[in-house]
Parts: sequence; C-alpha cells; structure tokens
Amino acid sequence: MSKNYTEAESVQAIAASLIPTHHPELAGARIAYLFMDQTPKKGGRELAGKASKVSGRWAFMTELDFVLEVAEEKWNEMSESQRQALVDHLLECCTGEEQEDGSLKYSIREPDVHEFSTILQRHGAWNETLQGFCQVAQQVDLEELKQEVLEDEEELNLNEEDVDQVES
Repeated sequence: MSKNYTEAESVQAIAASLIPTHHPELAGARIAYLFMDQTPKKGGRELAGKASKVSGRWAFMTELDFVLEVAEEKWNEMSESQRQALVDHLLECCTGEEQEDGSLKYSIREPDVHEFSTILQRHGAWNETLQGFCQVAQQVDLEELKQEVLEDEEELNLNEEDVDQVES
C-alpha cells in the first residue's frame, strides 16, 4: 500500500519560528512540509519524520530544496515540546554551505552521534564525538526538562478532558 501525503501546515509553522533563530542558512531554502499517513521504519524502529534533499530533475520540476515528511499518527501523539524538538531535528539535518559565488549549496547531514546505548554503557565515551556529546548532555538541566514534560502531559490531559466533555 502506498503512502498518502497531505500538507503539514502545523509543521511549517513551527519551522518558520525556528529557522530565523536556529537555522538562518535555511531562510531562503524552498522546503515542503508533508504529513504521511504511514509511519516509516528504519532498522526496525518507527521514524517520526525524515528530511530529504531534492535534487536533479525533481528539484527542477518542483523548485524545492528539501522535503520534510512527518508521520501524522506520531505527530498527533506528541506534546508541543516534542513537536518543536522533532521539527528542530529535521531542520538540523538540512544545511546550506556558502559557495565562492555567494550562493548556498544545500545538503543533508547526519546527526553528531550514531551509537548504541549498550556500547556507551560498556565502553563509555570512547571517541571524540561521544565525548563532546556527553559534555553537552551533562550541561542539560534535567529537572527543568522533566518539569516541561510534566507540564506538556498535564496540558494534553486537560485537552483530552475537553474532548471528553464535548463528546458526552
């Protein structure tokens, strides 16, 4: 069964708020934001979204630089802060490098860390990339993040109660 796509205006709205501050190199990028009706899997794990570079004839025909695809079912299960993080992650995959003529050459980049938690448990931060990632992680205020998650969950519960009242 093939995937069906719809425009993801809520994803685009979050991206529009993130690009000027965190992704200024994407300010001129032509990006399509889509919801998919199926959740893709990679390595047996469900993906909430993915970023793709549009190139060749498809770039010519669509006049797009990137496509951000989000699994609508996953999106609907997320809190607002999780949605922000997902869109920020997808945008972080997209990058533009300035060329000698001043134009930007767009590309997709991989995340900083690609490692198994079991390897980190057994061997620690065994390379420079993991060491840098762990240093950043140690600076994260876990109590503040925990409080934000609890507030998001509380907001979701309130919204669910509102739905229950409307449906009753």
